[in-house]
Amino acid sequence: MKQDYTQYAIENYILKITGVFNYDKEFQKKATQANYEELLFSEDSEKFSKDFFYPDLRNQFFNNNKKRHSILVRKNTENSIVDLFTYKFDGITKSKEVQLKIIDSRLDLFEEGFGLFTLNLKLQTEITDLSKFSDAAFLARNFETNIEHTQYSKWHQYIEKEVLVGAGTRGNSIKVDEYSGSKYKLYMVLDIPELKEKNEMKSLLFDIGTLSRIGSAIGNNYDSMDKDYVNHLTNKNSISIFNNWEGLALLDTYTVVGNKILDTEWKKSTYLNIYHGIYLYCLFIKYNLFKYNFEIADLDEDRRSNFQDFLAKFYFNYISYNFLPTEIYNKIRTSLDIEKELKLLNEKIVAVGQKIQEEQQDKTNKILGIVTVLTSVSSVQPVYDYLIEGQKILGWSSEIYWVTTISIVLVIGGGVGFYVFGKNILKWIKKRKK
Repeated sequence: MKQDYTQYAIENYILKITGVFNYDKEFQKKATQANYEELLFSEDSEKFSKDFFYPDLRNQFFNNNKKRHSILVRKNTENSIVDLFTYKFDGITKSKEVQLKIIDSRLDLFEEGFGLFTLNLKLQTEITDLSKFSDAAFLARNFETNIEHTQYSKWHQYIEKEVLVGAGTRGNSIKVDEYSGSKYKLYMVLDIPELKEKNEMKSLLFDIGTLSRIGSAIGNNYDSMDKDYVNHLTNKNSISIFNNWEGLALLDTYTVVGNKILDTEWKKSTYLNIYHGIYLYCLFIKYNLFKYNFEIADLDEDRRSNFQDFLAKFYFNYISYNFLPTEIYNKIRTSLDIEKELKLLNEKIVAVGQKIQEEQQDKTNKILGIVTVLTSVSSVQPVYDYLIEGQKILGWSSEIYWVTTISIVLVIGGGVGFYVFGKNILKWIKKRKK
């Protein structure tokens, strides 16, 4: 086996990043003014997806169904070339500097102001070597990467203003910043004609997928990767089906390396649209589970109902009639820990439900205690007699005494009623305001 794959040339590649953002009611109008258009699939694409995907997923991500979430796309944007770089330890000298062009951008707009953006990136070099590609991927995935620009100093600032037309991704007032982490997700496909042996593919796949130094998986330096760890990660998370390519699904990246996998338009389209669409769907599920887990303390009856509606509408165990997309989907779902996240969330919801039930039972017991005290009075007459006696003791006039007494009873009754039914009252008021 040739060990030194580090000098192999990349014939073709795909480099995409995906992140989350919040949007408001005016966003779609602003996006349209910024040259975004609704994505419309061709008739041939819809026919293909009909035979490829189950209806639930197909109607949300792969056709022009009227109930589909809004998908906006924009190509060849102005001011779309950016220079990304890091500083060395001195904070002055640049390191890992790359120039990237945003070929196109895609915005998936879901319910409750939750969005996913995807940028398709291209290195601005005549020849793209493995190290340069790895540097570009490393810089593009980090929110805080430095950018050479007249208006912005950080990569996420450029994305917010130039790509998301002002929608936020970072800051204390941005909800998605609580569960978006500090990195965008990477989708990478590399076509390398010289890459033919499986062991080489696995090693390079590890280097690219983990954004390690090229050659880490096979190196023997003190800072090279431990071989047992490399084997464990690639065996657990790799997709190994055909001889000419290998895939690796990790928490922050999905990577494919192979030879002759992007050498025709239909192959490239498959990776750009079909397999990337599966990855995008998995990220959508993962981010929403993050969101619901983050909001677990506020999961009242309405939020829990919303979560159940979300699962019924968007969570699918099976997505395709074909084995390969099913394999890819299952591996990505495993790498993102979607099943574990879902199980944990269900356990939390059960715990929250039990807590709410206990609180309601406690309220019920208190009310029953009050009712018991009231019903212990044998009749209304003794109560009336006590009230008359109270008036005599206080020496108040009838008007003042009875107005005060009735007011006190109403306040106490209202307080008890709000104590028991307060949440329902507040929800009713909230709905009326809408």
